[in-house]
Amino acid sequence: MASPLSPEDHWTPKPAPAKPLTDLDFRSGERIEELNQLIQEYEARNLGTIRDAPELHQARDHVFSLLGLVHKSDRKLPQVNQYLILSGGVQDGTVNINLGHLDPLSPGSDYDAAFTLLVPVLNAAGVPVTLDMKQSPPGHTRFSLRPFEVKTSGLWSECCLGNEDDLAADRVAEWFFHAFATCVKDERVEKRGCITSVIVSARSLRILYDIIPVVALKGWPEVARPWLTQAHFWDGKLKDEDVAGGFYLLPSSGADWRLAFSVSELHLRQILPLPLAWAFRATVAILGCGRPLKGVGPYHLFTLALWSCERLPSSYLSREENAAHAMLGLLDHLLASLVERRLPSYFLPEWNLLEGLSRQALGSLAHEVAHARAQPSQYLRQAVEKAKETKRLTKAFRDQNSASVAP
Repeated sequence: MASPLSPEDHWTPKPAPAKPLTDLDFRSGERIEELNQLIQEYEARNLGTIRDAPELHQARDHVFSLLGLVHKSDRKLPQVNQYLILSGGVQDGTVNINLGHLDPLSPGSDYDAAFTLLVPVLNAAGVPVTLDMKQSPPGHTRFSLRPFEVKTSGLWSECCLGNEDDLAADRVAEWFFHAFATCVKDERVEKRGCITSVIVSARSLRILYDIIPVVALKGWPEVARPWLTQAHFWDGKLKDEDVAGGFYLLPSSGADWRLAFSVSELHLRQILPLPLAWAFRATVAILGCGRPLKGVGPYHLFTLALWSCERLPSSYLSREENAAHAMLGLLDHLLASLVERRLPSYFLPEWNLLEGLSRQALGSLAHEVAHARAQPSQYLRQAVEKAKETKRLTKAFRDQNSASVAP
């Protein structure tokens, strides 16, 4: 039996405030009102409408059970663990990962909903850890097991550098993938860089989990402490412990781990002005319509969105008719960052998120972004059509699956 059409399939343009003909985008010559309506249509068509389906809970519980098997088989994971689930996969910018090293997965074709799951392989709460950042690039660190118990060091000795106590991030990611894949029976699982990606089929949905082994730390890194003393747009909206209660180390490359402020970002995403959130998703969609951009992705745009909250009044960012202006501003800011070869981390401004990209790569990226900026409505229409096709593929899969299990 075919599934009933959802409200999103009956989309009608949302009325926009009357605008004079002078309300045009100077760069492209396109009408702001039209761009606002395209942003609204993309929101309605976007795949992210599957929220409370029972299949999501089934998939989550199944992934948790697989992690329980990993613990039983190896005993490396903490006995009592606290995972962090983020809505969207790593391709959606949930964490700061180099997407250029990933084999892309496609919504609608490969999966219907996606999540990122941070799994602490070590919990350093109560352990006097000192991060060694002298041997690593900005925003990265070495992690030593010396402060931990002998038992813990022994469990992880095979993932350390030779006879040293430094826990090698790439070896931990490799161990985690093999340990997890050994426990999987029917699911599709693959290693994508430091990420273990598993697609769980739950009834008529395919749910992607991008699982990342991390080190969990309480408090705030000393290197980022000056940031806490400054005024921010979230002052009075969030508690200090919501923003600075803890952080993670993500696998990077070799022995290095990358600082990740995922809990803080989760709270900050929740208080982004809604029109800015629309603009962010529309900008991600625009840049995702062409060939994948190597070196920049949704996380960079999210960082720019946070910086815009520091720079612009909330009363401006909260007006629905300014969503198009915010989208164009994000493209402009990204283009300027590429030209200047610098995009500072929101939490650690001395950390340049474009570090490591060559001048040639930055120039190529700037060309791609400038091309999209010159004709945003064309790219937005492509994004709308892509979202409609994704929903069609998802619906076809669900209908086919429902028919196959019908009595």
